[in-house]
Amino acid sequence: MPKRLALLLANGAYTIRAPLSRPVAVSTAMAKKLEAMGFVVRFAHDQTLQGMKVATEEWLSDVATAVDSFAEESSDRRFDDEPPLLLLCSFCGHGAAGCFFPVDSKRPCPQEESFSFFEDLLFPLLHVLGLAFEHGTPAWLLPGVRIFMIIESCRRLLKDEHEAYQATKTQVAQKKRHLLPCVQAMRPDLAFGNAMWDQQRLAFLSHLGRLGHGAPELLLALSSESTTASYDVVFLRSIVESIDKPLRLGGILERASLDTLRRTGHQQKPVILSFGPADAKQERRMKLEEYVLARPAPEAHAGRALLRGVSLPSLSKSAPMKRLSRQRSFVHLS
Repeated sequence: MPKRLALLLANGAYTIRAPLSRPVAVSTAMAKKLEAMGFVVRFAHDQTLQGMKVATEEWLSDVATAVDSFAEESSDRRFDDEPPLLLLCSFCGHGAAGCFFPVDSKRPCPQEESFSFFEDLLFPLLHVLGLAFEHGTPAWLLPGVRIFMIIESCRRLLKDEHEAYQATKTQVAQKKRHLLPCVQAMRPDLAFGNAMWDQQRLAFLSHLGRLGHGAPELLLALSSESTTASYDVVFLRSIVESIDKPLRLGGILERASLDTLRRTGHQQKPVILSFGPADAKQERRMKLEEYVLARPAPEAHAGRALLRGVSLPSLSKSAPMKRLSRQRSFVHLS
């Protein structure tokens, strides 16, 4: 039974919306690298809404089979450096208001005709991982599962949400107005910014830390802050460049964030959010950011490159300069 499962969704051949040139090519390179690293990959690109949902349901079925298989092997699993199950999800394309748009989406796209990040992917995944209650205490069928999700899509706020953002920003500024800097430093609740706004909007995910021993860890990598655009798949491409190297996952994301800032002239700043249980008794347990994804495939020869011939779309300035394409805003619903 595979211990590593990946779901990659990428859309670029939009018909009504602006077509995107790089999502499919970069995601294809990512799929090849993940397969060489021992992942079982389901890759769907340029899909209609039904196609995206079918691919997700098939992947969730694979996850359910793996959970049942590992849960039957042992009911007493220890937390160690190697998780019993590692899940990776990636989406690249247009989106808005917590939903992703299929390639044939209308403009504007009704919510029922879009793919919901929460309702169609995240919540069903947590359900498949098997939260149950034993003697009134929450318990998971397979403790220690780790989930890594990459969202490569613009996340500009909608009009009403932008007004809420400005209202929150003004409220925090008024509270700080008459405080000395030394006093402000002791008030973390007054540290406000786009990343803090994202954290507040996704605060409901912090319930993972209250769902008992063995709750899954979730690392969410967002290509931009909620009030900024996302350009030309720069963030995902930077991740793919390093994902098969023996580097900590946190280091890969930090490098990708810095590379994104540099390539976009500081117009786009990625956001990395981590959710999960924090149990001091589990001292040996590593955070997902400390985990090294790169693992040689069993059939790989010693001293040989993990992949040969896998390349990414060039971002060289020697090519004719074109206007950067944008994926439509991806905004989290409260």
